[in-house]
Amino acid sequence: MLDLGQVRCFVAAATELNFRRAAALLNMTQPPLSRQIQLLEHSLGVELFDRVGRTVKLTTEGRVFLADATRLLNLAEQAETTVRRASQGKTGRVRIGFTGAAGYELIPGLLAAAKVALPEIDVVLFELISVAQIEAFYANTIDLGFMRPVSSRQQLTLQLVEEEPLVVALPKGHPLCAYERIALRQLNDQPFIMHSPVQGKYFYDRLMGIFSSNDVHVQITQYIDQSPTILSMVRAGLGVSILPASAQRFHYDNVEFRHLDDVVAQAEMSMAWRADQENPAVTAFRLLAIEHFAAQRREGGAHNN
Repeated sequence: MLDLGQVRCFVAAATELNFRRAAALLNMTQPPLSRQIQLLEHSLGVELFDRVGRTVKLTTEGRVFLADATRLLNLAEQAETTVRRASQGKTGRVRIGFTGAAGYELIPGLLAAAKVALPEIDVVLFELISVAQIEAFYANTIDLGFMRPVSSRQQLTLQLVEEEPLVVALPKGHPLCAYERIALRQLNDQPFIMHSPVQGKYFYDRLMGIFSSNDVHVQITQYIDQSPTILSMVRAGLGVSILPASAQRFHYDNVEFRHLDDVVAQAEMSMAWRADQENPAVTAFRLLAIEHFAAQRREGGAHNN
């Protein structure tokens, strides 16, 4: 097994062809350098230098070995740099789960920031609804999740990263379209397209809680998993619905949106991670995300002033 210290002494001497100058480059005296090179020659079973008086030159074996020795030192230095960067979270892979709502602006903006700050981290994306992200954490197939805050058997840490208002989705021509804002009581007895209590658990629980606390009773006609499909049902005139404001980005024709007048209701988006995760790249990405979203909130607050 080659000793990198001995190889380093050889390369310095082979480059300078002067043991005294080579020793000075390595911040050592000449006798220890000569001894290291002798040990290397003994290990290899060849002479690497012809020594004539104070003059040294490479043997044929020395010239052959110099090219490989130089590559070996370069690889060793690269390996040291790589492992240090990995320990600092500057390299590695981060697997991110995200909902469709997070995919419009939240995730693209974060990835753009990460491309600048953490260019050597490889990001793998998985578009998953919130409950599917919980299962992905359980199977250890994602490291970070951008999801609606739902209960989990996993020990997950959640941090709020975004809030958006809830809006009423109406089929064009519906009588409630005549109002600029809609009071919750106006939805009483309306045919309603509701999120699924399983796949859309966050919104199902949220809306049922709002209806119950305000003594509003809607006529649920369908339970649907995804917002785009809910909007398709609304467009067909099968009922009204309440969705996060980001659903307006779907630009469905024959669907109009109105804000709620008497209920301050927000849809939350959280960043989630396993409490026991120890991947430095994930930690670095998570800290970047926290700062990125904090900067966005500060910027948004400045714009509102």
